Amino acid sequence: MSDILLLVGAALCALSVLMAIASVLRTQPPRAAAIALVLGIVLMFGGATLAQEPFGIETLTGAGQRLIDGQISLGTDTVSAPPPAEAVAATEGGTAPAAPSQ
Repeated sequence: MSDILLLVGAALCALSVLMAIASVLRTQPPRAAAIALVLGIVLMFGGATLAQEPFGIETLTGAGQRLIDGQISLGTDTVSAPPPAEAVAATEGGTAPAAPSQ
C-alpha cells in the first residue's frame, strides 16, 4: 500500500507542475495545480509513514521497480498473476492437458 501511495503522490506532484505552467500561460491562477501538489505531498507523506524503510529517492525508485515487476505490496501479501494451469498440473505430479488437435 505504501508503494502505491508513494507513486501516486509523486505522479500528482509532477502533474501539478505541468498544470501550473498551463495555468500561468493562460494567465489564470494555478488553483488546481496547488491542490494537486498538496494532495501529492500528503499521499507521499502517508506512504512514507506506512513504509518500513526510511524515505528517500531509493524508496521511490524501488516502488517503481516493484510496480514494473508486478510485486506491489498490499499489506503483507504480494500481488502477482496466478501460475498457468499447465505449470500447476506439472508441479502437482499430474499430467498437463494435451493441446487440442485440429
